[in-house]
Amino acid sequence: MESDRARAILQMIQDRQEASVQASEREELVSQGFLVSVDTPTRDGWTASVAGLAALRDRVREMSRVALATPGPVAPPELQQMVASLEELTRQKTNLETLVWNAPTQEYFLPTLAGRNVLADLTTWQRRLEGRTFPDFLREMYDYRAALFQAVSRASAIQGGLLWDEETRDAEETPMELSFTNVDFRFAAMILAKRAINPSLLVSAFQMFHHDTNWGSLNKVDRLIGSAILASLPWDFATVRNAFERLRVELQYHGVQPEDRILAAASLADIPQSAWAEVLERIDDLHRGRPTLNFLLASALARSAYEPAEALARFEDALTGMAARGYKDGIHIEAAASLLAAGPMARETMVDRFSVAMSHLAGTFDPAFAPAAMIAANPLEPLEAIDVFRDCIAVVTRSSFYDLTLEIEELALILSYGVAPMGLGYLAANLPAAPPVQRVAPMAPPVSPLATSWYVWHGHYVYRPIGWYIATHPVHVHTVAAFG
Repeated sequence: MESDRARAILQMIQDRQEASVQASEREELVSQGFLVSVDTPTRDGWTASVAGLAALRDRVREMSRVALATPGPVAPPELQQMVASLEELTRQKTNLETLVWNAPTQEYFLPTLAGRNVLADLTTWQRRLEGRTFPDFLREMYDYRAALFQAVSRASAIQGGLLWDEETRDAEETPMELSFTNVDFRFAAMILAKRAINPSLLVSAFQMFHHDTNWGSLNKVDRLIGSAILASLPWDFATVRNAFERLRVELQYHGVQPEDRILAAASLADIPQSAWAEVLERIDDLHRGRPTLNFLLASALARSAYEPAEALARFEDALTGMAARGYKDGIHIEAAASLLAAGPMARETMVDRFSVAMSHLAGTFDPAFAPAAMIAANPLEPLEAIDVFRDCIAVVTRSSFYDLTLEIEELALILSYGVAPMGLGYLAANLPAAPPVQRVAPMAPPVSPLATSWYVWHGHYVYRPIGWYIATHPVHVHTVAAFG
């Protein structure tokens, strides 16, 4: 059975319309629990039983009043049995209301929770279903979600290694003000876990960058982000650190402030050395066109496939469009505008995609402008990207890979970057923007498939505010109470 046909059947049954399901289609859907087959005698039995529902409800209500007026901690056995019967009749009544007759097989169908879930998947990805059989779709969705759980499992192992190193290292080596927390290590571990290699290798790489690099800064968050990004690169330690140090020197000559150089150099660390001069020249051009643009905003635009003048024009269009829709919040709106302007979508659709993402992220981030732009700027459709993000929230939650509830969405956003079912996964598509099919002339700087700058943006505009909030609020403010 084709995926489109499966979606049509499940949707019609969900809408209580006859779907004319053939015997072969019926077997495929019923055997996997997406539909329940109900014969006519069973349906007639439910109808007869439900006829007494109103009378039973009145009797339960009356006996409950009597039981409440009678001393004792336990309800009478007769009342307990009547309540159980009431629950069963209520379930049968609900089933009767959702039954759909199927003429080809002379039976009724009842939609299940599993069927509703797979219908939601088929609806979200319906534009990608052409030529894909239903079994193939189910297998690909299973493999995609299994890979998410594997990534979180890998992140958990990495976090354990980082915590052990922190606990066993000499206190004089790591001053208290530079010590990382569980929350810090979970953030770093999720970035590192995007590489599907032995977790111990990633832990060792993080340790080397964290402890053996002359950061020139006591900013703990910058060191955390920098160490995680550099350790995630698939090159040897000496090569990455040498490139990082040389970039910091180059950035000094381009007027980047000392406090910005760690993140600036990390955001460019995945670019081939042959492209450094061109990228830095584009950043200088962007600063000349808009002197108030900070380095992170300029770096996103410089790494896009657009010339500086066009990138700035797209940036202004994004700012204007968001302001027209009431989005005004200083640097966070500028960050979102920069992400959108660097993205591969048409100028006319930038703000529309952003608005769709914002409508689904309300209440998840504070503020949600940069995360919404990260989701809007990837090559998936906005609702597809939101669906991936929700899958990642579910995986982080079910894996209990958090201590504080406000960590869940932040970790899920990292996990969602670059992944998608049905072979639609991407790597360098958020930041920097993926190169379009037709490259503009002159050619933009080479875009690495690693996109370390995406993690810099995430760390600066998503993780840093959360870290500050955690550091300045009591733990009980942002945890879920446990009872029992």
